Amino acid sequence: MANVITVFVNDEPVKIYQGMQVMHALISYNIDIYKKCLKGECIIFDENGFEIGLEGALHDGSKIYIKEIGE
Repeated sequence: MANVITVFVNDEPVKIYQGMQVMHALISYNIDIYKKCLKGECIIFDENGFEIGLEGALHDGSKIYIKEIGE
């Protein structure tokens, strides 16, 4: 499991392979949330509050948060 990292999606740990992107973490977290992001119904932020895209890079311990538009 040396190539597996843990990232946090809405503070919930998700294990993905190193080199995967935000989209992969979202798919592992919740496929319905991922589909909403694809449709533009959600915005993804990093731990510093900056908006990131589905192709964003992640590292071990990364924290991302999802906000549905209209919340």
